[in-house]
Amino acid sequence: MQTFNWGIIGPGSIAHTFAQALLKCKQAKLYAVASRSHERGQAFAAVYGVSTIYADYAALMADPQVDIIYIATPHSHHFHLAKQCLMAGKHLLLEKPLTINTQQTACLIALAEHHQVLFQEALWSRFMPAFATLKAWIAEDKIGAIQYIQSDIGFDFSQREGHRLNELTLAGGALLDLGVYSISLSQFLLAQNPLSIQAQANLAENGIDNTTLVNMQYPTGQYSQFSCSIIAQCSNSMRIVGQRGQIVLPRFFWVGEHIQLWREGEQIEVLNFEHQQNGFEYQIVESMRCVEAGLVCSPLMSHGDSLAVMQTMDKIRQQLGLHYPADIEAL
Repeated sequence: MQTFNWGIIGPGSIAHTFAQALLKCKQAKLYAVASRSHERGQAFAAVYGVSTIYADYAALMADPQVDIIYIATPHSHHFHLAKQCLMAGKHLLLEKPLTINTQQTACLIALAEHHQVLFQEALWSRFMPAFATLKAWIAEDKIGAIQYIQSDIGFDFSQREGHRLNELTLAGGALLDLGVYSISLSQFLLAQNPLSIQAQANLAENGIDNTTLVNMQYPTGQYSQFSCSIIAQCSNSMRIVGQRGQIVLPRFFWVGEHIQLWREGEQIEVLNFEHQQNGFEYQIVESMRCVEAGLVCSPLMSHGDSLAVMQTMDKIRQQLGLHYPADIEAL
């Protein structure tokens, strides 16, 4: 069984969650970390027993011992770092959303295909057993034909001074970081991309979207409605409503721990999914499987899926007048 040496770029809070799962995956070894802060890099390495520390991202990318790289920086930095990784011929698992806009995502997909390396979006929900089961319930016609999907996601970050989600220069706001879950999972469950979109938002003084509400209509007549916010404590639930019943993810829907089947106001079935680690392990294992199989992406979250989600977010941003600085939007 092949062992993969992983390198992490950006040892922030999400990287800690990732590392905790990685250490429990049999084929994975956390080999290197790169941080522009010497103190943060050293502290991260000490916690997880990382043997190699880089102060320069390019040095980690150039290390021949690194098999796969996970990028966990703010998404304002994703495109340029990912581009360097792929051009260096490194397999890459990139935290969601992949980039700021569709053009950037398309560019990275082309690079991955050219260099024949894995380029995978780390939207962890798409790899979880709960969503495979949910999809199976729909295929088994347990709720009849889907009519619409409703979801709500958000937390109050307004009091967290300096948090990346409050910063325009870091591509902050609710849509890219939180709304991406509702969009990606809706398009996964309906196996379609929206035909029409209606969006509105409460924009902050610095231009980020504090709260965004979106209606999406799909080609076969279904709808998806979602709200996302960085200034409100939301229900964080999702409902998939069919002709004969509904499936409910009652809390933290994107974490994939609980699904409920309802018919005529009665709860028919409840499934609880206890992650082996913290939920990140599924995308880690799938990434290594894809590398072994010579795939450039997983069928669970294909390049086409990632590109379609980004196209949807571009259309929403256009309606909202949500713009980011030119340097992080550029190719």
